[in-house]
Amino acid sequence: MTTMSLTEATLLQAELHKLECHFTWKLKKEELDLTDLLNRLEQHADFNLGEKAGLAQTYNSLGYVKHLLGSSQDALGYLQKCVELTKESRLDDCDKWLIVPYGNLAWLQYQLKCFSECESYLEKIRSIVQELPDSTLGLCHQVLGEKAWAYFKLSRKYYNQAKECFEKVLELEHMNAEWNCGYAFVLHRTETQCPSVRTINQLRQAIDTNPDNDELKALLAVRLGEAKEYNEAESLVEEALEGSPNAPNVIRYVGKFLGIYGSVERSIALLKRVLEKSPTSAFIHHQLALCYKKKAITLQL
Repeated sequence: MTTMSLTEATLLQAELHKLECHFTWKLKKEELDLTDLLNRLEQHADFNLGEKAGLAQTYNSLGYVKHLLGSSQDALGYLQKCVELTKESRLDDCDKWLIVPYGNLAWLQYQLKCFSECESYLEKIRSIVQELPDSTLGLCHQVLGEKAWAYFKLSRKYYNQAKECFEKVLELEHMNAEWNCGYAFVLHRTETQCPSVRTINQLRQAIDTNPDNDELKALLAVRLGEAKEYNEAESLVEEALEGSPNAPNVIRYVGKFLGIYGSVERSIALLKRVLEKSPTSAFIHHQLALCYKKKAITLQL
């Protein structure tokens, strides 16, 4: 722990507030269900969603959530893991992908009164920003993308901000696989009319750039079911099942599709199986409840 003068502290605070990271994105603690959020993020980590790059993003958000819960050392550990995984997984423009976790680490070290460590992370960010064409953090593709994912993952109250960020970054890189995927997810959550042509089109675009993503295929099947395009939807369901037979994030949408348009018994069997791996998933419990309700109504006829 180090000390500094009032003037030095004021200058440091001013620089910290100019960063792009969870601490400066106007995320309000009272708008976050921290218990549910922690559970969901830990499940994402357990299931290794997004592999190393996705896990790095999850650790970044987990670090911030742990900070909000008052667990500074846990927060530090997650953020350091985020940096390690980012360096391992981001072979192109790795430094730019480190801007957000370095910003979170700078803020956390400042709040721990570890000012020399805070300054060290700020210096890393300065070096990266000097190499940006416009030296503007907020216009960096990687920062915009990370900001979009953070808004999407942390709370439904920030879905509109997530959508805006994904739209901005896709204007810069319209064929980027990660951001097409994220934009598809956020459109699905925000455009609830049935059917939504824009959501369906974006899901197709996301699958084109993420051909191995079975969650996208299962989600598109659900939306195609709403549009009464059953043949293509059923084909996508079987493809998703074959590719990811035990992935809760995939089976929950497969189960939803089957529960509405296919076999309720098959849906129940699949959902019960993945519930063993994800016992606290509200989504899976809800889909099971709907299946049992539909089954009970059928038996009464």
